[in-house]
Amino acid sequence: MAVKILHSADWQIGKAFGDIAELDSDKAAELRSQRLRTVQRIAELAAEHEVDAVIVAGDVFETNSVRDESLRRTVHALSPYRGDWLLLPGNHDAALAESAWTRLSRLRLPDNIKLLTRAEPVLVADHKLAILPAPLLRRHEALDTTEPMDAMVTPPGAVRVGVAHGSVKGRLPERSEALNEIAEDRADRAKLDYLALGDWHGTLNIAPRTWYAGTPE
Repeated sequence: MAVKILHSADWQIGKAFGDIAELDSDKAAELRSQRLRTVQRIAELAAEHEVDAVIVAGDVFETNSVRDESLRRTVHALSPYRGDWLLLPGNHDAALAESAWTRLSRLRLPDNIKLLTRAEPVLVADHKLAILPAPLLRRHEALDTTEPMDAMVTPPGAVRVGVAHGSVKGRLPERSEALNEIAEDRADRAKLDYLALGDWHGTLNIAPRTWYAGTPE
C-alpha cells in the first residue's frame, strides 16, 4: 500500500534570537515571522504534492513558554494544507502537564491537526497510514522512548511510520547531545516502514528506513 508523507522537524517557532534582538529588535522579529512563513510554505508544498500526511518530528516550538499569539499564528500557517498534520513534542517543547501542547488543545484546533502527546497509534489517510509516536514527556528521558513501538498493534496492511525526537545511539557525532537515545535498529525491531526523526538539524539517512528531516532552515 503506497502513501506519500512530508516529514519535517525542528521548526522552533517563537525563538527569541536574543543576540540579534540586543542589536536590532526589528530584525529579530522579522526572523520569527520568517519561520512562520516557512511553515506556511511547507503547508503549500504539502497541498501541491497531495501528500497523505505531514509529520513534524518534534521541537515545533522553541519553548513551552511560547506566546499564545505564536501558537495561533502557527495554526493559521498550517491552513493551506487540509490533510492531516501530526505534531510531536520534542525536547524544546516536551509534553509537560502544562505546556504549549495543553494550551494548543484549548484553541479548538481543526480536526486535521493531531497532537502526538501520547504513545499510542494514530490512524490517518483512511487507515492506510499508522503513526506510531514517541513523544517526549520531559526534556530528557533516560530510557528509549521508541521502545513501545515494538508492541504497537496496527491494522493489517497499514503503513507503519514511527515518529521520534532524539539521538540515534552510536550513529551521530560525539558532539551531538547524547540524551533521549534511540536504538539504531528500531525500524527493524518495530517493523516500521519508516522512522521519522527530529533533533539533528541536518537531513540525514541515519539508519535503514530512518531519516532525520533536518530543520527547514
